[in-house]
Amino acid sequence: MSRYFTIRMAAAIAVTLASAGMARAGGGELLSSDASESVETSVDAGGQVLLGPFSTTTHRCRKSSDAQGWIVDAPRHGRAYIKKSRGEIAYGEGERYAYCNDRPLTGTVVHYKPARGFTGDDTFAFVIRFRGGEVRAKRVNVHVE
Repeated sequence: MSRYFTIRMAAAIAVTLASAGMARAGGGELLSSDASESVETSVDAGGQVLLGPFSTTTHRCRKSSDAQGWIVDAPRHGRAYIKKSRGEIAYGEGERYAYCNDRPLTGTVVHYKPARGFTGDDTFAFVIRFRGGEVRAKRVNVHVE
């Protein structure tokens, strides 16, 4: 039996990595079937935001299939796109499969890169569909510093 969950590449939602110029978000939270839920994050100008990777795994922490992703509302001041990337499993505290945390896995990653010279607020939305048909959507609000 497979369980759907979100894995992420690093620490927590809305972490700004100033030295690398990259913010990573994901946190293991389940996304709703509409984009009414949102993620707030920030990034240095010229940096990048990563959400994911998203994948379907087994209870033994092994990937069983890739998720598919789409940008459904493009940002006005940057570029959002989907590609496969390697990351680490990250369940929330107390979740059933938290023992899988920090294990490497490749999955679908949502990327956002602000336009050159842009500072301010931008937003975009994406949808992830897992092999079993589960669909999750999220609106991302990005503050570019």
